[in-house]
Order: sequence, then C-alpha cells, then structure tokens
Amino acid sequence: MHLALRSATGFLILFLAPLLSAASGPKEKGPGQLRMALVNIRCLTSAGPDAKTNQANLRANLDRHRHFIEKLAGEGVDFVGFPELSVNGYAFSKTMTWLSLDGPEVAELKKLAIAKGVYLSVGLAERDAEGRHWNTQIVIDPQGRIVGVHRKIWLTKERGFVESGSEHRVFDVKGVKMGIVICADGTDRKNLQALVDNGAQLIYGPHANTTGGTTAGWYKFRSAWGGPDGWIAQMKVHAALPNHAGLYNPELTPPSGKEGNAGWASGAWFIGRDGRTLAQMPSSTQKSDSKEHVLIYSVPIPGK
Repeated sequence: MHLALRSATGFLILFLAPLLSAASGPKEKGPGQLRMALVNIRCLTSAGPDAKTNQANLRANLDRHRHFIEKLAGEGVDFVGFPELSVNGYAFSKTMTWLSLDGPEVAELKKLAIAKGVYLSVGLAERDAEGRHWNTQIVIDPQGRIVGVHRKIWLTKERGFVESGSEHRVFDVKGVKMGIVICADGTDRKNLQALVDNGAQLIYGPHANTTGGTTAGWYKFRSAWGGPDGWIAQMKVHAALPNHAGLYNPELTPPSGKEGNAGWASGAWFIGRDGRTLAQMPSSTQKSDSKEHVLIYSVPIPGK
C-alpha cells in the first residue's frame, strides 16, 4: 500500500510540474517575457564502433528533439532548451560521429525553428571548417539563424577528443542578453562572471551530469548557484539549467522498445536574480525518478 501511494504521488508531481511552473505566466507569448521550456531528454550515443548504428542513434535523437519542439511550440513557448550534446548523446571515442554547424542535422533544426517560430538550443559534437573538434552548444533563432555559439571551456571526459574553448559570448534572445556555460564550465565561478561582465542577464547551463544518478545529487552538485548568498544572487542574473535524463518518461510519448537507465541524473532548475528557486523539477534520491521532464518558466525581459 505504501509503495502504491508513493508511486501515484510521484506520477502526479512529475506530470504536473510543467503545468505548475507554467503558472508564472500566460500560455500565450508575451512581449515582456521569455517563455522558456527546459527539456531533460534521454539520448542515444553516436560514439559507438558501428557507423550505421551511430547514424541511426542520431536520427532517433533528432526525432526526439522534434517531438518535444512541436509539443512545446503548441504550448506557446519562445525558447526550447536541450542539454549538453543533446544531438549526439554524451560519449566520446575514436569512432565519434562529428557534426558541423552547416551540416544536415543543424539544417533540420533550423527549419524546425522557422516552422514553429521558436528559439532552440541544442548541444553537438562539432567538427569545424578547420577540422578542429569541440563540445558545442548553439542557439538558433526563429528565423533559422545561429545567434549563439559556445564551445566548452572546462573539459572532463571529452578531454583528448576536443579542444578547449576560451570565449564568453553573449547574444540576444528576444531582448534578453544570454550567455552559456556547459556543465563543468559552471563549476568555475569565473566563467559565469565573465559572461556577466560581457552583459549577460540570463545564464543558460546545459548539463550532462550523473552525480549519483539522482536529481537530488545534481541539485547538491550545483548548490553554489542558488540561494540568497549563491553565485546567481551575487551576480544578479537569471539562470536556467537542464540536464540529461537517465530514463524515458512513459508520460511523454517515448519511443518504442526498452532502454536501461543511462545513469544521468536529470533535473531542471530556474533561478531568479535573488538566488530564489523560481521553478524546479522535483528533487528525488531515487534513480528511477531521473526521467525525461519538461520545465517551463517565463523569465521577465528587462525593461519591459
């Protein structure tokens, strides 16, 4: 009886969380707000030994992106944000499938941004025109232009496969100045401060993080960002952080077939200028709760 009640309660919290967080603003797009949707997506990797399997996994990941983008565009969001390396899946190897910013995968996402009239942020394993490799996060605007590019600075498991970025770019998203830190970049306060010094009003932090495979572990890992004395409050900016999901969510129309837990902690978090939590995927110490999730919040546009 206790387990059944717990399961039902967990379902209600997880399923209703996007609706509760969306209560901060109307479903219609408004001129004074950036209505953001953070997607914790379950990805397949494109770093395996078989090229055909890698291509099939890329196709599956793009289809999963499309599923969420079409659903959320219909709910009136301005921005759909995915985590680190969401297109490729987070894994690196000598047989890695590398993508380019002018390749067919990004072109497909550009067309989708235009068709749905939304900003998109996705992560990919990039090979640039000079043949250099990067862990890259991009932002595509509703006209299909890449308006934001960040290449990861603080490397972890991708070390030896990609180069380290050095730039702290800030760009416009519907009147909000946004900067990006990818996962471990956000462990160094100086990366956040550099963005703020360059004019950032909103820090977008895409992650691929395990921290024990639980949302509670991930929130603890990033605890320096939140609270009245945290980094975000000190810098007086907003922050939005999504993570990879370990499991598909049966309530979010997952693909057919069974997939084991990939180990990612999941979790999504909006933090206000005062360090207060504005919206958050429910915290859990259970790995079984590290599922796909959508979290929506309307960030005010300064001066509007």
